[in-house]
Amino acid sequence: MSEAKRQTVSVVIPTYNVAAIIRPTLEAIRWADEVVVVDMFSDDDTKAICSSFPNVRFIERKDYIYGNVNHGLEQATSDWVIRLDSDEMIGEALQKSILAFLANPDPKIKTLRFRGVHRIFGFPAHQGVFQERFCWRKHMFQRGTAHYVVKSEHEDIVSQEPILDLPGYYDHFTNMSTDEVVRKFNYYTTKDVERFTEEELAPMPVGRLLYRAVRMFILYYVQWKGYKEGHLGLYHSLFRGPVYLFIEEAKRWERWEKKRQGIDTQ
Repeated sequence: MSEAKRQTVSVVIPTYNVAAIIRPTLEAIRWADEVVVVDMFSDDDTKAICSSFPNVRFIERKDYIYGNVNHGLEQATSDWVIRLDSDEMIGEALQKSILAFLANPDPKIKTLRFRGVHRIFGFPAHQGVFQERFCWRKHMFQRGTAHYVVKSEHEDIVSQEPILDLPGYYDHFTNMSTDEVVRKFNYYTTKDVERFTEEELAPMPVGRLLYRAVRMFILYYVQWKGYKEGHLGLYHSLFRGPVYLFIEEAKRWERWEKKRQGIDTQ
């Protein structure tokens, strides 16, 4: 199959107020046949920037992030779809791997994984939870074969096997400052806790909570060698482990306690 006759691909990106970061992401996927941006009614220049790219289709819709991704997957018209974030930029080697697969796709493959190089506090991390073996994610799917359950802000996408890992990587410019880390953690934990059922809302026992927090830190910082990255490793082991856990569990307990006392939480 020649390049001219390769199978087509759509890229689906959920957005909200990402004018400061979206342009490099879109520049890196000018080769895509279609980019479906599903936006939560941004009030910055996100729409104007996205609309300046000829392969972008801009849709406005209010939902959870993964709910909007599902909508984008449904709107896509190509043979294959790539699920991408607004702060993820596909590198040249990964682009070549994607196009090579589209030129000669294995009919058995339904899902492809990409490797990410992640930045936290503005710096690339390679140890702890950011070791290469943990940084592969299901990104590309035969259209109509993947969806999110939309139960959590960090759930995995449901897709079909077999799965193929592609050479190359994408840069993930997530959490480029401490302020951004705190802001995103606040958003994610709020959205998760508001979806807890009555049965899920009961707070975790204190002993179990403390055990989990300590265990996560030992796992990320010691066993997975976060300590090799100095202060960066210390802070990402803490934030991606105990800090996130305590924020979410405090919000769970707060909602449960107010409900138990009959305090209006609306």
